[in-house]
Amino acid sequence: MVSGGPVRARAVDGNTVRVWEEIPYAAAPVEDLRWRPPARPASWDTVRDAPAESVRCIQTKGPGSFYGRPIAGPRDEDCLYLNVWSAARSPDEARPVMVWIHGGALVTGSGAAYDGRVLAEKGVVLVTINYRLGPFGFVAHPGLSAESDHAASGNYGFLDQIAALEWVRDNVGSFGGDPGRVTIFGESAGSLSVNVLQASPLARGLFHGVIGESGGAFHPMTYLREDKPWSDAGESSGVALAEALGAEGSSDDEIVASLRELPADEVLSKWRGDPTLSNYWALPQVDGYVLPDEVAQIYEEGRQTDVPVMIGSNADEGTALTDAVWPEFDLDTHRDWVKSSHPDLASEVHDLYPASNDEEAWQAQADLIGDEWFTYHMRQWARDMDKVSSDAYLYFFTYAPPIEKRDRYGAFHAAEIAYVFGKLNGFDAKPGPADESLSDVLSSAWVRFATTFDPNGPGLEKWEAFRSSNEAYIEFGGTVAAKTRLRMEKVDIIRRSFDARRKGGKGSTVIDTTSE
Repeated sequence: MVSGGPVRARAVDGNTVRVWEEIPYAAAPVEDLRWRPPARPASWDTVRDAPAESVRCIQTKGPGSFYGRPIAGPRDEDCLYLNVWSAARSPDEARPVMVWIHGGALVTGSGAAYDGRVLAEKGVVLVTINYRLGPFGFVAHPGLSAESDHAASGNYGFLDQIAALEWVRDNVGSFGGDPGRVTIFGESAGSLSVNVLQASPLARGLFHGVIGESGGAFHPMTYLREDKPWSDAGESSGVALAEALGAEGSSDDEIVASLRELPADEVLSKWRGDPTLSNYWALPQVDGYVLPDEVAQIYEEGRQTDVPVMIGSNADEGTALTDAVWPEFDLDTHRDWVKSSHPDLASEVHDLYPASNDEEAWQAQADLIGDEWFTYHMRQWARDMDKVSSDAYLYFFTYAPPIEKRDRYGAFHAAEIAYVFGKLNGFDAKPGPADESLSDVLSSAWVRFATTFDPNGPGLEKWEAFRSSNEAYIEFGGTVAAKTRLRMEKVDIIRRSFDARRKGGKGSTVIDTTSE
């Protein structure tokens, strides 16, 4: 029994682990609830069983949980569901809780794409969630802000995540979980999400530890109403979308009403057709409510929730992404990217990511966006934990999984997920003993962190907490080794470039999230 009504599990792997699927944690965000904060779900009297297919939030076509594998299941606006995996046999067991927030650039993905059996077997109660995506999760508009009690709009996907955490607080004890020992974790946009949640005053008290895998929001951010040199105001994007959709009305509230009447696929089609509307970095917004200031400013001033964090990135984050974003890539493309994204420091960036032909340009671009989109954010996150009392543990994943393009892609973006979840059957080749061993090391470290907020234990050298004075991190690769000073010169120039942009530089990084 949960707060809405009775639910029934199905057994996984015999009777060791059970999973409760598609539990509603909020009302369907449709019709008048489209573009509103999540509301309480309707209660039910009959027992809810697992559906034949799990619903994913309406979204563009995109990659699945591993490199390029599609996510199955129907798409629907009625999608605010979560899944619970547990091996507990009594509510009194009070096991640590891990809440997984999926990645997918805030535009694709599904909580049901992740199998929690291995982590549940190792002693946690695992929760995976859906949250609104793309235009349904992150569009702002003056009319939406006007009807809000907080004069804010956009960031609905983050409000969904907070509502899911409130559900966990109120209900996870029924599954043998401890609501006072909750770790939020995610990868890519899921990691950016937990980074935002740690910054948001609305999420304070709902979690007690954070694991971030390859994603943060330390870039110059979009503001709800204020134009910046690097971004138009968030509300203006909503106005542009309404105009593109032909929303009718002589006032903002009439336009919003018109938008709510439109078919979801029509909204999605118009939005995804314009990269300036669907730019990944512009989706999280400084709205004065979910985020009172930029994430970087909140962390710099030590205003983030003071809980332990374990965060990191992969050695070759940009390889598969370069192929995905730029199917045809040459030297001029690399030079144009550097000039537009780092105009104040272009020559220095070129020196650190040099290229003289197309092949070198591809590798330079992969290295650059890997550091610019991921490595920098995780190191900055760790550094800013010096401003609070809790420990930060930084990692670097360098192991190349057994895929067809192993030599080209290396430790690509999202490569670590399979090892954390202990699900190695998604790769092209059969995993070997080294894969199995590394997976056990990672999944055990993740569970230990969720249990004690310290990942140290069997299979690891001493993993020192990160300090700006020691720059300590652990490398997960062919061997597991303690190291220091991760890509210092490269991440420092990215920090300097972002700082220059905030001081009036004209650099802009538009990431098209609309491709098939």
